Amino acid sequence: MSRPKRIGQEIFDILTAQFEHGKGVSRHDKKQKGVFSAQTDTVHAKNTFKTYRQQSKAFAKYAREMLGIHRLKDLNLADVGKWLAYRQECGDSASTLKTRAAAMAKVLQCSSTDFGFKCPIRRSEDIKRSRNPVKMDDRLNEEIHADIIAVAKGTGMRRVELQRLKPEQLEVRDGQAYIVEVHGKNGLIRTVPVLKEYNDAVIAIFKKCETEKMFPKKIPTYIDVHSYRGEYAKSMYDQILAEKIEKGEEIKLDYHTRGAVKISLDRSIVKKVSPALGHKRISVTITNYLKHHFA
Repeated sequence: MSRPKRIGQEIFDILTAQFEHGKGVSRHDKKQKGVFSAQTDTVHAKNTFKTYRQQSKAFAKYAREMLGIHRLKDLNLADVGKWLAYRQECGDSASTLKTRAAAMAKVLQCSSTDFGFKCPIRRSEDIKRSRNPVKMDDRLNEEIHADIIAVAKGTGMRRVELQRLKPEQLEVRDGQAYIVEVHGKNGLIRTVPVLKEYNDAVIAIFKKCETEKMFPKKIPTYIDVHSYRGEYAKSMYDQILAEKIEKGEEIKLDYHTRGAVKISLDRSIVKKVSPALGHKRISVTITNYLKHHFA
């Protein structure tokens, strides 16, 4: 007679089945049809599967060692809440706690609010990554990676988008460079205008490329692409603002942020910056990028 599965293996089997069920199924299409929710029994992305696997594995260890729970049938939703509270005491950020809660909610097919734990609000001023100089910056040789840095700063593209970038994606219209057919998150395909200050440099980098992809080697993790996206957002905002002033158009500071960092921005300009970054909601662009750089 085979031994009953332990909680860690049970959780792994559930996630594996959800991942297999989600293969080849577009989450974007399901959202468009209104049939997608967080409680669906599918995991669509490999990275999501890996993240949820890592977080749920940590919970299984806690359940065994701290609560004496070895089988899923003996688990109560409140036990997950106890784990989240414990992780908060250990210093987990609001973002990490939300990820942990989401992982267990997917496994148990419930809402993360069912655990009886209220995740703290994520605040942009608490985010540590890509906001200030960090130790890994010392490893960056800007001369060796000059082309990657110039394209990243000039386009504000994500790391994975830069890694997939091909020479034929460059289009030049009346001297202005654009990166076309950029496939971003959630199935969004966009055209990215290159910042004027990097326009000539980006064109030159693309023209001298002799490989199938612009950057065939893996982009080093110590190149802080996310911070360059923030710089791009700020520079693009300033560029459009200058153009409006030059044309004599009215500047309306009609978007006011709340919280510790309070700034006022022209909503119409942010609406142009946001799609260039690959975001539909301007609140995401302001909170994650502009708010920090204008502070």
